[in-house]
Amino acid sequence: MSEETGEKTEDATGHKLTQAREKGQVPKSMEINAAVVLLVAGAALAILGPLGWERLVRVFRYFFWRFNEISGTSGEIISVLRLAVRESLIIILPFAIIILIVAVAINVYQIGGFMMVSDSLIPKLDRLNFINGFGRLFKIKTVVECLKSIFKMTIIFLMGYLVVKDHIDDFILMVDMTPLTIGITVLKISLEIFIKTCLLLLVLAVLDYGYQRWQFMQDMKMTKQEVKDEYKQIEGDPIVKNRIRQAQREASKKRQLNDVPKADVVIANPTHFAVALMYDRAKAPAPMVVAKGQDFMAQRIKDIARENKVPIVENKPLAQALYRAVEVGQVIPVEFYKAVAEVLNYIYRVKGRRKYG
Repeated sequence: MSEETGEKTEDATGHKLTQAREKGQVPKSMEINAAVVLLVAGAALAILGPLGWERLVRVFRYFFWRFNEISGTSGEIISVLRLAVRESLIIILPFAIIILIVAVAINVYQIGGFMMVSDSLIPKLDRLNFINGFGRLFKIKTVVECLKSIFKMTIIFLMGYLVVKDHIDDFILMVDMTPLTIGITVLKISLEIFIKTCLLLLVLAVLDYGYQRWQFMQDMKMTKQEVKDEYKQIEGDPIVKNRIRQAQREASKKRQLNDVPKADVVIANPTHFAVALMYDRAKAPAPMVVAKGQDFMAQRIKDIARENKVPIVENKPLAQALYRAVEVGQVIPVEFYKAVAEVLNYIYRVKGRRKYG
């Protein structure tokens, strides 16, 4: 029934997943990006913040002390602006570079390596369609993403509320604190909120990644007919492959029958097996099988051998053993040397040729 209705019940094949990845379709959670980047940004700020603050204070002192010395000339103003921009970049760039590297690394990790996807770079006009865009607002995925955002904001707000509630006494005591103590207290509470929020976001991100992967595999599911069509596309149509194999077998049989007149002897049993052997010292160190067959093919080999006056020796055990052990175009193994030598020596004696050694 599912095959008739086109229901997607089959797991995605490796080929389809590879094609999807080449198009840039991979399970990815933006929540992991946000959580990791936020966590690293906090760590970088904690490490680089004091150095940046110290440099910023020096810059402000420099400008404050030299404020009265700065003239209104364009050259002086440009010099001051250049100094301000340079110092700002020295403070901001390390922090920005760290965030950029982490953002790129986490994306690369999620998609399993760098990818150059040309399809996503091509503009698609249907994305600009207002009706289609409005319809996407009411898709299940969009609703789920909206609910996730609301849930995340609620959890973050609740986390901040609980931390502030635990420190309500500290806020009450701030009326008797010095400005420096107030700043340190607020900084500690803010740091606690930040750390707990980051950890919470990281937990939510892991859960979201699991959901995104499950949803991706659901979207990639295939119908039974799609699996069959893909197999035919990759492996080839079984009917065509059978026809090719049949044609190859017919061509092989034809080549074997054409080589039977070149044989020195055909070893056969009365009805079922026939093996044609040729011995040429210049081509091979031992006799070679040029044709072999069973039943009808064996009869054809014997008929052609009779037409071309190729000796036929009936030896049932030897014929069966050669048929099963040696392929066409191969020389006989050592264990058959003695038995085949007796047959060939007999044939050569009859024809008056030199014996096979």
